[in-house]
Amino acid sequence: MSDVINCTSNNLMNINWDKTKEMLITTSRDMLCDALCVSNNTIERVHSYKLLGVTIDNNLKWCSHVNSVCAKASSRLHFLKILKRCSLSTDDLLYFYNSAVRPVLKYACPAWHTSLTKEQSSQIELIQKRAFRIIFSSNCMDYENFCYIHNLDTLEARRTALCRSFFTSNVLNENSCLHYLLPQPRVDALYSFRCQKKM
Repeated sequence: MSDVINCTSNNLMNINWDKTKEMLITTSRDMLCDALCVSNNTIERVHSYKLLGVTIDNNLKWCSHVNSVCAKASSRLHFLKILKRCSLSTDDLLYFYNSAVRPVLKYACPAWHTSLTKEQSSQIELIQKRAFRIIFSSNCMDYENFCYIHNLDTLEARRTALCRSFFTSNVLNENSCLHYLLPQPRVDALYSFRCQKKM
């Protein structure tokens, strides 16, 4: 913490202690460490924190984030119902859903998609099912088949595609600042030795 204070002091910046939070990453319910106190300011300890729109729990599970995302998206379905009552076309309703509701359900998904449980993924998918029932006035009993017929993606498929695209363009790309996260290429010395021995 002293490094942070020195850095801010050297750059003539002030830390807002009221907005500064402490979160211990642990699966234990008992917080064994004492509260962090800096410059006579006690830092509030939290179990979850929203950072750049993503809610992070101290156990690195995504329950709080999924609940937050679903609540936000559900509230926007109300406007979809109003537009439906105003007799908007199916294309216009889909446009509203794709521009105002679905982005909430996939925002920053490379950070959390691969760590979701089946229940959490189903919880998010349920929002899209509700939206489709409003837009198409259909129960969508066979959801995946319904998506296929209407040339629509399930949210899980869409998030998977976005994660692959992110990895390809931002991690595999040698010019990316994230490329260093990859391990060094492995040289298979044993394979090379065997090839030389056969020759």
